[in-house]
Amino acid sequence: MTIDFVLSSESEIRKKILSEAGFKFETCKPQIDEFTLKDKNKSLSPIELSILLAKEKALSVSKLFPNKHIIGSDQICIQKNKIFSKPLLIEKAIENLKELSGKEHSQINGLAIVKNQEVILEDHFKAILKMKNLSLEEIKAYVEKDKPLMASGSYRYESYGKELFEFVKGDPFVIQGLPLEAIKNFFR
Repeated sequence: MTIDFVLSSESEIRKKILSEAGFKFETCKPQIDEFTLKDKNKSLSPIELSILLAKEKALSVSKLFPNKHIIGSDQICIQKNKIFSKPLLIEKAIENLKELSGKEHSQINGLAIVKNQEVILEDHFKAILKMKNLSLEEIKAYVEKDKPLMASGSYRYESYGKELFEFVKGDPFVIQGLPLEAIKNFFR
């Protein structure tokens, strides 16, 4: 594909998804503090929060690349009313997976496309997953093997994380953090 845009992310999985789909693009680290934004916007629903973060990521990079489309994406894992952020630490990943074990949860993916500091598209996508009942030993073994410390929900679906689930309803790309079909449709 000859579409040229900037992905406001340094996520290896997002880069891989777009590369394998044949897109030509650049990447740029978003110029935002995601943790502060989440903290300041606790009153938003997970859907609203995912869209806000996607927009802020794209807008922050749009300043650096005038006249280019910028794609911002953000993923939020939620079970009931609790958000499971990137664990950052092994202990937190284990704790999160213990809590998600045997339960249904959602991965919500916010998407924003910006050009010249103007939001052209904002949307969200959702997948529902049910995790198998996992023993503490299985959880620890998974965390050791996949190191999901920067993964929403404490699992890397694109890797060994697929093995953790009883069922999945929704687009695997949404679970991985980038709604590929929506991006393809936008650039058609």
